[in-house]
Amino acid sequence: MDFVNASIYLKAKYLAIKEGMPPLQFFKKHSTVNPTYLPIDFLFEIYEWARDNLSPGFSVRQGEQLNSEDYGTLGLSWKTSWQAKDILERLQRYMVLVTDQGTIQLLEKNTHSQLFLHRPPRRKGIEMANEVSFVMLTGVLQEVTGQKIQPNQVTFQHSESSSQKALEEFFQCPVEFGASQNMLRFRTELLEIRTIKADKSIHRFLLDRLEEEKKGIFSQSDHLLMDIRQLITEVLPSGIPSIIEIADQLNMSARTLKRRLAEKELTFRNQVQLIQQETAQDLLLNSPLSIAEIAFQTGFSEQSAFNRAFKRWTQLSPLEYRKTQ
Repeated sequence: MDFVNASIYLKAKYLAIKEGMPPLQFFKKHSTVNPTYLPIDFLFEIYEWARDNLSPGFSVRQGEQLNSEDYGTLGLSWKTSWQAKDILERLQRYMVLVTDQGTIQLLEKNTHSQLFLHRPPRRKGIEMANEVSFVMLTGVLQEVTGQKIQPNQVTFQHSESSSQKALEEFFQCPVEFGASQNMLRFRTELLEIRTIKADKSIHRFLLDRLEEEKKGIFSQSDHLLMDIRQLITEVLPSGIPSIIEIADQLNMSARTLKRRLAEKELTFRNQVQLIQQETAQDLLLNSPLSIAEIAFQTGFSEQSAFNRAFKRWTQLSPLEYRKTQ
């Protein structure tokens, strides 16, 4: 089950009710709300109802009312971080504390930084969620720095939005739809602006808390996926494992494992590639290993093949990625 922070859902719900949604619209269906997390489909249903029944621009109004206080320890880490860029880096690492649907990727190149939201718009609620995320992030950057940090390019994968005018007014730049990526682009110098309440000591303490909370999320998540990830990670230095090998370790047939993953809209190949990418990025940033050694650790027999794969994942070569982070 994909989940989302309950605070985001509740703010969307109360805003929709304030603007005209019947208070009991989803009462029975959404009655099993966890104090901290709930199924993300609940949020998507609110967004889809708002899109069809309320005035255009709901995604902007929802995004604008979200702030650092809605994100618990993660939000506190944003406030005490050193500069604006840190907010995006913390979200990249700890997005699972907000939702387990989608990932964030931050890339720096030359004078600009690009933030990618990897969350394909498979339904209208996700389209609005992606818009809300970008509005919220821009607002938080301004909140914690006290400066008017604005992107100079915004793109979404979905083809159109009733909120286009409101989005362009908020971002103060053209907003492109039908793009290949969900992306915010900033001038890098803007992300170097200091935060108002920077405190390195408190921030270090909060980072430890975030790691504990992240482990807690994973311990409550699907144990099958955790087992698969662990097994793949362990054998990668010896080469990319087959689904048959991993299924044998899990005491099930390859067909059963394939079916269990399909139930979660996942494939074994994508899980392997995701772990390869995460491992490679971590080693490039946090280890002294050479690129050839990292290629070996992530299951590649040749560095050239690793270079091509990494370029496909991140749009940068391994060396460029190591230098720009």
